[in-house]
Amino acid sequence: MEGDIAVPDLKNCKRCNKVFLYTAGLPICPVCMDEDERMFKEVSLYIREHPGTPLSVVSTELQISYDKLMKYVREGRLQILASNGEYVRFCEKCGTAISKGKMCSACENHISGVLDISKKNLQKKLADAEKMSSAYRFIQSDTKKK
Repeated sequence: MEGDIAVPDLKNCKRCNKVFLYTAGLPICPVCMDEDERMFKEVSLYIREHPGTPLSVVSTELQISYDKLMKYVREGRLQILASNGEYVRFCEKCGTAISKGKMCSACENHISGVLDISKKNLQKKLADAEKMSSAYRFIQSDTKKK
């Protein structure tokens, strides 16, 4: 509906477990969100001052988990420069490093297979429905008055 306003909902923060008013986005409280943004700015500044530093070193130097840094990479907030001079990308489905596109070939093949199966199932249902509709016919009732 037009004009709908998101009604805040009480939730527990996924990081600190404090109750907060949640409206949209990540289910973390404003305090944790501010902390996350502060950490990202710190990482960003460090990388600008030390270009080419491996994320494992950044993690150690700033005492930020490697997983947190990889989360920034997957979100597109950080980019990793590979030895060939190209930026590393990650599959949007499984997180595997890829050289092009949005998904690795394994995930593309999986999704393609699922779509093929769905297409075949839909075609079969349509064919079955068509057979059923041709199996019946409607006879106009006698409308003569007695």
